[in-house]
Amino acid sequence: MLALSDLGEYLRKNPAVMENRTMLQGILRDIFPQDKLTVNLLLMGFDEGIFSLVGENCSEARLTKFANTIVDNHGIREENAIYIIETWLGEVFKENLPPGFGTTGRQQGYSMPGQRTGKPAGSIIMNMSVPSTRLRNSRLSVADVREVFFRTKEKLMKKCKITRSQDMGTWDVVDMRSNEHYSRSLGQREKSLIVKKLGKGHYQEGDFAYIRTSTDMTRSWGVTYESLVVSAGEDWLIPFADIDYVESERGFFTDTMTIYLKNGMSYETDENKMLSTPVYDNICDLAGFLNVIKDM
Repeated sequence: MLALSDLGEYLRKNPAVMENRTMLQGILRDIFPQDKLTVNLLLMGFDEGIFSLVGENCSEARLTKFANTIVDNHGIREENAIYIIETWLGEVFKENLPPGFGTTGRQQGYSMPGQRTGKPAGSIIMNMSVPSTRLRNSRLSVADVREVFFRTKEKLMKKCKITRSQDMGTWDVVDMRSNEHYSRSLGQREKSLIVKKLGKGHYQEGDFAYIRTSTDMTRSWGVTYESLVVSAGEDWLIPFADIDYVESERGFFTDTMTIYLKNGMSYETDENKMLSTPVYDNICDLAGFLNVIKDM
Protein backbone atom coordinates (compact mmCIF):
# COMPACT_ATOMS: atom_id res chain seq x y z
CA MET A 1 0.00 0.00 0.00
CA LEU A 2 1.26 3.46 -0.90
CA ALA A 3 2.13 6.01 1.77
CA LEU A 4 1.66 9.72 1.23
CA SER A 5 5.44 10.19 1.16
CA ASP A 6 5.71 7.73 -1.76
CA LEU A 7 2.76 9.07 -3.74
CA GLY A 8 4.70 11.69 -5.69
CA GLU A 9 7.21 9.17 -7.07
CA TYR A 10 4.37 6.82 -7.96
CA LEU A 11 2.48 9.54 -9.84
CA ARG A 12 5.58 10.57 -11.77
CA LYS A 13 6.00 6.96 -12.91
CA ASN A 14 2.29 6.66 -13.67
CA PRO A 15 1.26 10.05 -15.10
CA ALA A 16 -2.02 8.64 -16.40
CA VAL A 17 -3.27 8.50 -12.81
CA MET A 18 -2.93 12.29 -12.58
CA GLU A 19 -5.55 12.54 -15.33
CA ASN A 20 -7.95 9.99 -13.86
CA ARG A 21 -9.98 11.23 -10.91
CA THR A 22 -11.47 7.82 -10.10
CA MET A 23 -8.08 6.10 -9.91
CA LEU A 24 -6.64 8.93 -7.84
CA GLN A 25 -9.61 8.84 -5.48
CA GLY A 26 -9.09 5.11 -4.93
CA ILE A 27 -5.43 5.63 -4.06
CA LEU A 28 -6.25 8.47 -1.64
CA ARG A 29 -8.89 6.35 0.05
CA ASP A 30 -6.29 3.64 0.60
CA ILE A 31 -3.87 6.17 2.12
CA PHE A 32 -6.60 7.81 4.28
CA PRO A 33 -9.09 4.95 4.89
CA GLN A 34 -10.82 6.66 7.82
CA ASP A 35 -10.55 10.27 6.70
CA LYS A 36 -13.10 11.28 4.05
CA LEU A 37 -12.43 14.95 4.73
CA THR A 38 -8.78 14.75 3.68
CA VAL A 39 -9.66 12.71 0.57
CA ASN A 40 -12.31 15.27 -0.42
CA LEU A 41 -9.95 18.19 0.14
CA LEU A 42 -7.13 16.67 -1.91
CA LEU A 43 -9.57 15.89 -4.72
CA MET A 44 -10.53 19.56 -4.75
CA GLY A 45 -6.91 20.26 -5.62
CA PHE A 46 -7.15 17.78 -8.50
CA ASP A 47 -10.38 19.42 -9.70
CA GLU A 48 -8.69 22.82 -9.81
CA GLY A 49 -5.68 21.51 -11.75
CA ILE A 50 -3.02 21.52 -9.04
CA PHE A 51 -0.87 19.05 -10.98
CA SER A 52 -0.26 21.80 -13.55
CA LEU A 53 1.75 23.61 -10.85
CA VAL A 54 4.17 20.74 -10.26
CA GLY A 55 7.70 21.76 -11.29
CA GLU A 56 6.68 25.37 -11.94
CA ASN A 57 8.51 26.89 -8.92
CA CYS A 58 5.42 28.99 -8.27
CA SER A 59 5.68 32.37 -6.59
CA GLU A 60 3.86 33.18 -3.37
CA ALA A 61 1.44 35.39 -5.35
CA ARG A 62 0.57 32.57 -7.75
CA LEU A 63 -0.02 30.06 -4.98
CA THR A 64 -2.11 32.57 -3.03
CA LYS A 65 -4.23 33.19 -6.13
CA PHE A 66 -4.64 29.43 -6.59
CA ALA A 67 -5.69 29.07 -2.93
CA ASN A 68 -8.25 31.84 -3.38
CA THR A 69 -9.65 30.03 -6.40
CA ILE A 70 -10.15 26.87 -4.33
CA VAL A 71 -11.87 28.88 -1.59
CA ASP A 72 -14.19 30.63 -4.06
CA ASN A 73 -15.09 27.49 -6.03
CA HIS A 74 -15.56 25.10 -3.12
CA GLY A 75 -16.58 27.30 -0.17
CA ILE A 76 -13.91 25.98 2.20
CA ARG A 77 -11.75 27.87 4.68
CA GLU A 78 -8.54 29.51 3.50
CA GLU A 79 -6.36 27.35 5.75
CA ASN A 80 -7.84 24.21 4.18
CA ALA A 81 -7.02 25.55 0.71
CA ILE A 82 -3.44 26.14 1.92
CA TYR A 83 -3.41 22.60 3.31
CA ILE A 84 -4.37 21.23 -0.12
CA ILE A 85 -1.53 23.09 -1.85
CA GLU A 86 1.09 22.34 0.78
CA THR A 87 0.14 18.66 0.87
CA TRP A 88 0.25 18.13 -2.91
CA LEU A 89 3.26 20.29 -3.72
CA GLY A 90 5.23 20.06 -0.48
CA GLU A 91 4.42 16.67 0.99
CA VAL A 92 3.69 14.63 -2.13
CA PHE A 93 6.01 16.17 -4.75
CA LYS A 94 8.66 17.39 -2.28
CA GLU A 95 8.85 20.90 -3.77
CA ASN A 96 10.17 23.92 -1.90
CA LEU A 97 7.35 26.41 -1.45
CA PRO A 98 7.88 30.19 -1.08
CA PRO A 99 8.74 30.98 2.57
CA GLY A 100 5.83 33.38 2.97
CA PHE A 101 3.14 31.04 1.65
CA GLY A 102 0.96 29.67 4.43
CA THR A 103 2.73 31.66 7.14
CA THR A 104 -0.48 33.33 8.29
CA GLY A 105 -2.18 29.99 8.75
CA ARG A 106 0.69 28.63 10.84
CA GLN A 107 0.77 31.75 13.01
CA GLN A 108 -2.92 31.29 13.77
CA GLY A 109 -2.28 27.74 14.98
CA TYR A 110 -3.96 25.81 12.18
CA SER A 111 -2.86 22.26 11.51
CA MET A 112 -0.60 22.10 8.45
CA PRO A 113 1.25 19.21 6.76
CA GLY A 114 4.29 18.15 8.73
CA GLN A 115 2.72 18.98 12.07
CA ARG A 116 2.00 16.18 14.49
CA THR A 117 -1.68 15.76 13.62
CA GLY A 118 -1.11 15.38 9.88
CA LYS A 119 -4.72 16.45 9.31
CA PRO A 120 -6.34 19.34 7.46
CA ALA A 121 -7.12 22.49 9.39
CA GLY A 122 -10.58 22.15 10.84
CA SER A 123 -13.54 20.56 9.10
CA ILE A 124 -16.08 23.36 8.72
CA ILE A 125 -17.52 23.41 5.21
CA MET A 126 -18.03 27.15 5.12
CA ASN A 127 -15.60 29.77 6.35
CA MET A 128 -17.29 30.59 9.65
CA SER A 129 -15.01 33.50 10.49
CA VAL A 130 -16.17 35.46 7.41
CA PRO A 131 -19.84 34.63 6.77
CA SER A 132 -21.03 35.04 3.20
CA THR A 133 -23.57 37.69 2.23
CA ARG A 134 -26.07 34.99 1.42
CA LEU A 135 -25.89 33.64 4.98
CA ARG A 136 -26.36 37.09 6.48
CA ASN A 137 -29.46 37.72 4.35
CA SER A 138 -31.43 34.60 5.30
CA ARG A 139 -35.17 35.03 4.73
CA LEU A 140 -36.10 32.62 7.50
CA SER A 141 -36.43 33.44 11.18
CA VAL A 142 -35.60 31.11 14.03
CA ALA A 143 -39.35 30.71 14.65
CA ASP A 144 -39.88 29.71 10.99
CA VAL A 145 -37.20 27.03 11.15
CA ARG A 146 -38.43 25.72 14.51
CA GLU A 147 -41.96 25.37 13.11
CA VAL A 148 -40.79 23.36 10.10
CA PHE A 149 -38.36 21.28 12.16
CA PHE A 150 -40.84 20.10 14.77
CA ARG A 151 -43.53 19.38 12.20
CA THR A 152 -41.15 16.67 10.94
CA LYS A 153 -40.75 15.36 14.49
CA GLU A 154 -44.35 14.32 15.04
CA LYS A 155 -43.48 11.03 16.77
CA LEU A 156 -41.13 12.77 19.16
CA MET A 157 -43.71 15.43 19.94
CA LYS A 158 -46.36 12.81 20.69
CA LYS A 159 -43.94 10.90 22.91
CA CYS A 160 -43.25 14.10 24.84
CA LYS A 161 -47.01 14.77 24.96
CA ILE A 162 -46.62 18.10 23.19
CA THR A 163 -49.31 19.12 20.72
CA ARG A 164 -47.92 22.39 19.33
CA SER A 165 -44.53 22.76 17.70
CA GLN A 166 -44.16 26.22 19.24
CA ASP A 167 -44.04 24.58 22.67
CA MET A 168 -40.92 22.56 21.90
CA GLY A 169 -37.76 23.91 23.49
CA THR A 170 -34.45 24.62 21.82
CA TRP A 171 -32.41 22.20 23.88
CA ASP A 172 -32.48 18.41 23.78
CA VAL A 173 -30.09 16.25 25.83
CA VAL A 174 -29.77 12.57 24.89
CA ASP A 175 -28.36 9.82 27.08
CA MET A 176 -26.84 7.35 24.61
CA ARG A 177 -26.49 4.74 27.36
CA SER A 178 -30.26 4.45 27.54
CA ASN A 179 -32.62 2.94 24.98
CA GLU A 180 -35.05 5.78 25.53
CA HIS A 181 -34.91 9.40 24.50
CA TYR A 182 -34.98 11.84 27.37
CA SER A 183 -34.43 15.53 27.97
CA ARG A 184 -33.16 17.42 30.97
CA SER A 185 -32.48 21.03 31.72
CA LEU A 186 -29.02 22.45 31.17
CA GLY A 187 -27.24 25.09 33.16
CA GLN A 188 -26.32 28.30 31.38
CA ARG A 189 -22.61 27.48 31.56
CA GLU A 190 -23.23 24.14 29.83
CA LYS A 191 -25.29 25.87 27.16
CA SER A 192 -22.63 28.50 26.58
CA LEU A 193 -19.92 25.87 26.12
CA ILE A 194 -21.99 23.84 23.66
CA VAL A 195 -22.95 26.93 21.66
CA LYS A 196 -19.30 27.98 21.61
CA LYS A 197 -18.33 24.55 20.26
CA LEU A 198 -21.09 24.51 17.65
CA GLY A 199 -21.16 28.16 16.64
CA LYS A 200 -17.40 28.81 16.46
CA GLY A 201 -18.13 32.47 17.23
CA HIS A 202 -20.47 32.86 14.27
CA TYR A 203 -23.71 31.83 16.00
CA GLN A 204 -25.14 32.72 19.39
CA GLU A 205 -27.70 30.71 21.33
CA GLY A 206 -30.56 32.83 20.00
CA ASP A 207 -29.64 31.90 16.41
CA PHE A 208 -30.47 28.22 16.99
CA ALA A 209 -33.94 26.77 16.45
CA TYR A 210 -32.83 23.44 17.93
CA ILE A 211 -29.75 21.90 19.54
CA ARG A 212 -29.22 18.25 20.38
CA THR A 213 -26.28 17.16 22.54
CA SER A 214 -25.06 14.04 24.26
CA THR A 215 -24.87 14.13 28.03
CA ASP A 216 -21.07 14.10 27.92
CA MET A 217 -21.05 16.98 25.37
CA THR A 218 -18.76 15.06 22.98
CA ARG A 219 -21.34 15.16 20.19
CA SER A 220 -23.83 17.84 19.31
CA TRP A 221 -25.65 19.33 16.37
CA GLY A 222 -28.18 22.04 15.75
CA VAL A 223 -30.21 23.92 13.19
CA THR A 224 -29.98 27.70 12.95
CA TYR A 225 -32.16 30.06 10.95
CA GLU A 226 -29.97 29.28 7.90
CA SER A 227 -27.95 26.11 8.36
CA LEU A 228 -27.29 22.68 9.82
CA VAL A 229 -24.30 22.72 12.19
CA VAL A 230 -22.68 19.48 13.37
CA SER A 231 -19.89 18.77 15.84
CA ALA A 232 -19.44 14.99 15.99
CA GLY A 233 -15.86 14.04 15.31
CA GLU A 234 -15.67 16.51 12.44
CA ASP A 235 -17.30 19.93 12.19
CA TRP A 236 -19.82 20.77 9.49
CA LEU A 237 -21.66 23.98 8.69
CA ILE A 238 -24.09 23.34 5.83
CA PRO A 239 -26.23 26.29 4.69
CA PHE A 240 -29.75 25.25 3.71
CA ALA A 241 -29.37 27.23 0.48
CA ASP A 242 -26.40 25.08 -0.57
CA ILE A 243 -28.28 21.77 -0.31
CA ASP A 244 -29.38 20.10 -3.55
CA TYR A 245 -31.16 17.12 -1.99
CA VAL A 246 -30.91 14.74 0.95
CA GLU A 247 -31.29 10.96 1.00
CA SER A 248 -31.78 8.65 3.97
CA GLU A 249 -31.47 4.89 3.99
CA ARG A 250 -32.60 2.27 6.46
CA GLY A 251 -29.78 -0.07 7.42
CA PHE A 252 -29.82 -3.41 9.17
CA PHE A 253 -27.96 -1.94 12.13
CA THR A 254 -27.59 1.77 11.39
CA ASP A 255 -29.65 4.26 9.35
CA THR A 256 -27.67 6.73 7.26
CA MET A 257 -28.22 10.14 5.69
CA THR A 258 -26.36 11.68 2.75
CA ILE A 259 -26.50 15.42 2.05
CA TYR A 260 -25.76 16.36 -1.57
CA LEU A 261 -24.69 19.95 -2.19
CA LYS A 262 -25.19 22.02 -5.32
CA ASN A 263 -21.42 22.23 -5.84
CA GLY A 264 -21.20 18.44 -6.24
CA MET A 265 -19.88 17.67 -2.76
CA SER A 266 -21.68 15.22 -0.49
CA TYR A 267 -21.57 14.48 3.24
CA GLU A 268 -22.68 11.26 4.90
CA THR A 269 -23.61 10.70 8.52
CA ASP A 270 -25.53 8.11 10.50
CA GLU A 271 -28.04 7.91 13.31
CA ASN A 272 -25.37 7.29 15.95
CA LYS A 273 -23.45 10.47 15.11
CA MET A 274 -26.71 12.43 15.01
CA LEU A 275 -27.86 11.00 18.37
CA SER A 276 -31.07 9.48 17.05
CA THR A 277 -33.04 7.27 19.43
CA PRO A 278 -35.23 4.21 18.82
CA VAL A 279 -38.87 4.47 17.81
CA TYR A 280 -39.53 8.11 18.63
CA ASP A 281 -37.20 9.91 16.26
CA ASN A 282 -34.73 8.93 13.57
CA ILE A 283 -32.38 10.36 11.02
CA CYS A 284 -35.03 10.01 8.29
CA ASP A 285 -36.98 12.79 10.02
CA LEU A 286 -33.95 15.08 9.81
CA ALA A 287 -33.52 14.25 6.12
CA GLY A 288 -37.17 15.13 5.55
CA PHE A 289 -36.73 18.45 7.34
CA LEU A 290 -33.68 19.38 5.23
CA ASN A 291 -35.49 18.53 2.01
CA VAL A 292 -38.32 20.87 3.01
CA ILE A 293 -36.31 23.76 4.45
CA LYS A 294 -33.78 23.95 1.59
CA ASP A 295 -36.46 25.22 -0.79
CA MET A 296 -37.84 27.90 1.52
